[in-house]
Amino acid sequence: MATECSCARETAQRTVSAFVERGWAEKETDDGRYALTAAGEMVANGYEEFEATVAVADRFSVLLANVGSVVSDLDPVVLRRLHGTAATSDNPHAPINRFLTVAGSDYVDEFRGITPIVSRIFNEAAERIIGPESSVQLVIDERVFETSASEYPEDLTRAYELDQFQLFVSPKRLEFGLMLVDGHAYLAAYDDQGNLIASIDGTDDDFVDWAERTYARYRTDSYTPSVGDETNGETSKNPFEQNGS
Repeated sequence: MATECSCARETAQRTVSAFVERGWAEKETDDGRYALTAAGEMVANGYEEFEATVAVADRFSVLLANVGSVVSDLDPVVLRRLHGTAATSDNPHAPINRFLTVAGSDYVDEFRGITPIVSRIFNEAAERIIGPESSVQLVIDERVFETSASEYPEDLTRAYELDQFQLFVSPKRLEFGLMLVDGHAYLAAYDDQGNLIASIDGTDDDFVDWAERTYARYRTDSYTPSVGDETNGETSKNPFEQNGS
């Protein structure tokens, strides 16, 4: 232990003695070898899991700090298997570029999304991948619906004209973005100005299942609007245009 942990021999001896007192280790041979007990194995495994969870929280700290509570039921083990992207000073548009990569440019069979912002980049990406046979569902909140109707009426009208497109409006303000496209799931985090700053994505079965459950929950809690349903009030501006994206 002293060699492995780079600590003094006396420190290692005190630690081993404490493990023995707690029933985590037992002397195996007369030459000073010790082995973990069943309880010790449980503690060791739990510590390794704790270390892994801390590493995941650190790796995805920007995303986790900006998506609200939606990820509270997402297993850290699943997070470790995903592709993560975060905006940096050298590459502030990395999450946007990742979104475009995941969305692709070919027609898709099925597209389901949740978005908390109005984005021309999102609209243009959707136009490229929605074909005549594509099934498309999108959940937005009332603030985004109002902004879409006032600032992008042509895009909204075109969306309503698509037979395969379904729009849902959440009465609650959305805090994250989610996209499911042909078995690939993408989760996005935004800052207070509506800038896309971090994302995770992948085709991992557990993550896709989580994304499908999350999408279904928000869609169930939303309603289907008509073009004239937008409410009066202050509208927000396109955050991508504000930042020159």
